[in-house]
Amino acid sequence: IALTFNSKMAASSTTRNGDHGLTLYHFDSSFFSTKVRLALAVKGLSYRKHDVFHAGEENFEPWFMRLNPLGEVPVLVHGGKVIYDSTRIIDYLDTVFHDKGPRLAPPDDTDLGRRVRHFRDLLDDLPVEWYTYGSFYYPELANDSLIPGILRRKARHALTPSTVQRLRDLAAAYPDLAEAYLAKADKVEQRIRDRENRGQIEKVIDDLWVTLDEVEKELEERKKEEEATGQQQWLCGESFTAADIMLSCLLHRLTLVGLYSRAVQQRP
Repeated sequence: IALTFNSKMAASSTTRNGDHGLTLYHFDSSFFSTKVRLALAVKGLSYRKHDVFHAGEENFEPWFMRLNPLGEVPVLVHGGKVIYDSTRIIDYLDTVFHDKGPRLAPPDDTDLGRRVRHFRDLLDDLPVEWYTYGSFYYPELANDSLIPGILRRKARHALTPSTVQRLRDLAAAYPDLAEAYLAKADKVEQRIRDRENRGQIEKVIDDLWVTLDEVEKELEERKKEEEATGQQQWLCGESFTAADIMLSCLLHRLTLVGLYSRAVQQRP
């Protein structure tokens, strides 16, 4: 795939100088946290980080479930407002800090805005979690994973029936959070079933190649425009947008789990 995002990805781990009153609850290796950190870097926004230790299931602790009843990172806190879901957070940052950095989601009534919306939605719909745990449970589906074997083995033992029971116990212990805990227990139980379904994992990986084919066609159009104008192009045009954030993080994740080489075999 034709574009290089390395400099943007490197910048995403840096907390800038200044104070914009933002606190990000995140986990370093979380795909969706990476999206938000990259958006913050591109917008040039300072923020405070609060690590939520997933391996220790800190995201299930009552204090965090009160921040986000879904029990998921990232969560952004700004001036008393709590925003969760990475796409909603990026939209919030782009709206509130519209004068900082590039517009990540241009208006939909422009050609650029419509392209960004299309590719952002296309990429946001990908079941990225399936690529991750699919490569953990069926390593033969991936090549050259950058995640050490010991971590992949540990990941295979995460989210077990005991996790489901713990969530149900927490529901009984914290009545005000019972609905959230029981919903989370059901979701974890479904995740346990999903990760054992090799056929479905293979299907979602095959569907990924179809999506990347569409992305590659668009990148070819941008390449022609760059050759004609001499102006650097990104996925949807001259600006780095929310669609590029999603594509950047997707390619980074595919590299980590060992699916990148398969993705580029027919996309030089």
